[in-house]
Formats: sequence, structure tokens, C-alpha cells
Amino acid sequence: MAVSLVARLVLAAVLGLGVDESYEVVLSRVPSLGYFDHPPLSFWIPGFMAWLTGSEQRVLLRLPFILIFAATTILMYRLTARLYGDRAGFFASMLLNLSPVFSISTGGWILPDGPLACAILAATLCLTRVLLEPPSRAWPWWIGAGVATGLALLSKYHGVLLPVGTLLFMVTCRPARFWFRRPEPYVAAAISIAIAMPVIIWNAQHDFASLRFQAGRATTHGVHLAALAQNIAGQLGYLLPWIGVPLLWQLIRGLRGGPGDGSRWLLCCLAVWPIALFTLISLGGNPGLPHWPAPGYLLLFPLVGDAIARYESCGTRERMSVVRGLAAAGVVFVLFVAVAASDVSTGWIVRVAPRLFERGDPSLEAYDWSDVRGDLTSRKLLAPGDIVVATHWIDAAKLGYALGPSVPVVCLSDDPRGFQFTYPPERFLGRDAIILVRIRSGARSIDVPARYGTGFASIAPLDTISLGRAGRVEIELAAFRARGLRPSHLRFDMREASSPTVIQDVRSGTMIDLDTIAHRP
Repeated sequence: MAVSLVARLVLAAVLGLGVDESYEVVLSRVPSLGYFDHPPLSFWIPGFMAWLTGSEQRVLLRLPFILIFAATTILMYRLTARLYGDRAGFFASMLLNLSPVFSISTGGWILPDGPLACAILAATLCLTRVLLEPPSRAWPWWIGAGVATGLALLSKYHGVLLPVGTLLFMVTCRPARFWFRRPEPYVAAAISIAIAMPVIIWNAQHDFASLRFQAGRATTHGVHLAALAQNIAGQLGYLLPWIGVPLLWQLIRGLRGGPGDGSRWLLCCLAVWPIALFTLISLGGNPGLPHWPAPGYLLLFPLVGDAIARYESCGTRERMSVVRGLAAAGVVFVLFVAVAASDVSTGWIVRVAPRLFERGDPSLEAYDWSDVRGDLTSRKLLAPGDIVVATHWIDAAKLGYALGPSVPVVCLSDDPRGFQFTYPPERFLGRDAIILVRIRSGARSIDVPARYGTGFASIAPLDTISLGRAGRVEIELAAFRARGLRPSHLRFDMREASSPTVIQDVRSGTMIDLDTIAHRP
């Protein structure tokens, strides 16, 4: 745990904020009971850290999430050791820290997954004390389960699957049905709902926008086996196959074995819902994101830890096999992280194998647009009181973090995500703006002043802003001076408005292709 904690601090200093991290930091500047994409806990944490320290330095903002994952590692060890012994706890904790989806993103990024994983393990540890043992001093453990479940609900909507899995275990396991006649589970449920009330209140105040947005991701368009295959491959890639396949095998074994093995059955009842739900949803045609089922896999690590511990105990030969296997997994993981971190810093992989990244360089997601503010200031383009307008929520997130809390960023798009509530355009009527639009190679050309002209009194093209990495221009932004935001505003075609490549020369009136001039000496 100590070694991985230090490593995450180093990565936090090396890697810029990802898209979702930048988004959460920018929106966290406006305190709220809830936010559009997720429940508020992962927004409250960086917002509190920025208020406490007076800084949005990325290591400071990531530090609470790194510490939360340290607690998650301890909880994984304690849960597994309680069920299967200390050696199994060690293996489960080590494998957790060798899985990219947990060790990297959940383990240290500003995302809801970190608090969610910690809360799930805390709730599960409490549940083992009342559901797998004769009832003794049950109230503290039920209350602990209720608090942890409430924190899970406050972290991510996945938290609702935790009580669903608990209910499945209580219904299918005869000894556990005893609790339906006791008040403790109902009090625990009431506690969890009370803690999650900010989520309920915010959604009620905003026409359940967040719940409708998340539910809309499950839209189906027939049966698509290719999307299902893509989803499963993504899950195994995020876990690494030599960890993901054993986890799935333990789930299958547990479901086939049934309630006879109480501890295995409890873990499988809690794990099966996220994995099954977010895997089957992909059959509808949307492959989804591979990390969505991760909370389910989290609860299978104790079973794999137990299997490794039992295999190791068979003899010297088996022990050496385990040592070699774990050493190989560790080396591969460290090499993977080193390659990824060096690519984020330099972008060398795209230069070596450009054909692999024809659709874009994913390493740029962890690249901070830090030069934007200095460029705007040095050219005297950003006047006091100006706002910045982006035409895509991703660009708005990156710009918002780079410019700092003193410069409001408004997103004019068909898909503004949380910006529509946190920085609504109506709040800035009459203000002058700098419109910054990313220039994308191969994008359809559009006339920016014509498309956005109805939203402002006037729009005039300025210049391009170049963002470099390792001596090479990686991102270019077309800049426009817009006067007087009008109430007519509003929504634009995201697919077209996010990627203009043509601006109008203010002197001649001719249209200039930015893709053509961007690479001139």
C-alpha cells in the first residue's frame, strides 16, 4: 500500500487531468446538492480541497482520492482476510493494485469510482458480520452498512445495486431471512436514503435531468453481438486478461455453487448485478464504457485471492509458480504505466505508429491546456469581465481548468452536460466573450460567425492559439471576439459546431481553411 501510494503521487504530478477530471474540477467550483452526470461526492471533494488550500494544483486535488484508495486497499485486505485468511487478503490486495482500471483511474483520479469502491468494500465488510455469523452486537454493523451504502449512493448511481445484491442474498439464503423480521436492516436502509437525499433533492429540482441522462444510455436498437463483444473485450483490457478471466471464472463458480457457501454466495450476489447489467446493456448497440461493470469485479478479488492462497499452500513448486506469476504481472503493469505516462508527456507513440491513432491521440486526454491563459493574456485578447465560450463540453472542461476559477466558461452546444446548470448562458447576458473552437483535421468546414452570430451582437475572427507538447503543436484553437451575448442563444449542432476548420478573414472577407494554414512554416 505504501509503495503504490508513493507511485500514485508521482503519477499525479506527471499526468495532467483527464477530461472527466477537468470537468469535475470546473463544475465543483459552484457548490451544489447534485450535478448532471453523477451524484455530488466526487465533486464536493475537489471543491473542498480547492477551498481549503486556495489552489487547484492537480496533486492537491487528487490527494484525497489517492488516500481513499489506500483505505480501499486496507478494506480489501481486511474483508478477504476475514473470510479466507491473511494470505488470501494479501493476494487480493496485490491483484487489486495490479489492475489498471482500479489501480490507475479508481486509485488516484478525480472520479466517482474511488469513493464508490471504498464505500462498497466498507459496506460488504459490515454485512459479513451480520449475514454470515450469528447475530451478536448487530446494530453497529447494520448502521455501518447503512452509512457506507449511503456514501456509495452519494458517489455514483451504481450504489443502488449494493442493496439490490444484499436483498438477493437475504432472499436466497435461508439463514439470512431471519433479518426480514428484525428492525436493523430497515433502519440501515433509512440511513442510506437519508445520506443520499442531496441526490434526490437535486434531481427533483431539475426535472430528474441526471437520472434521465443516465437512463438514456441504456437505449436499445435491436440485438448487436459486436457491441457485446467489444464491451467484454474492453472489460478484460481494463482489468488485464490474466486478472479479468480468473475473476469471471470465480463468479461463474460461485453462481453455479449456489447459497451453500455463504461467503462466496454473498460476494457473488453483490458482484453479479453490475457485471450482468452493464454487459447486457451493450447488446442494445451501445458498447458503453468498459469501467461501468468494475464495481462488480471489485467484489470478486477475495475469491481469486483465496484460490491463489490455496494453490500456493500445495507445495514449494506451486509457491514458486505463484511468485513468478505475480512478479510477471507486476513487471507488465509497471511497464504499461511507464509507457503510458511517457506517451502523455511526449506523444511519442503517435509519431512512431501514426496509423494506430488516425481517429485521435487518446494521450491528449491527460494533457492540460495550461498554455491557453498565458497565450490569451500575452496577446491581450482576454479583457477583465470577459467570458470564454466553448462549443463542446470536453473543450469547456479543459479550458475551464486551464483558465482557472476567475474566468467563467460557457458551453454553447446541443450537449453541454453539466455546464447548462453550473454556468448557464442566461447568467452572462450582455457579456463579451472569446470563443475558442478546436481545429480538427478532416472536420467539415463551417462559417463560425454565421452559425453563432444570432447569439451575439457581433463576432470577428482573431487568430489561432497553438498548444504544444515536447516541441510539437498538438492542439490548435480558433479564436473569435464576440460582443454582447444575446438571450436568443441557444443550442447548436454539436457535431458541426465543435469542429470548424474555416474562418473569415476580417480584412478581405474571404474564407480561410485553418487546416491549410495551420501547418505552414
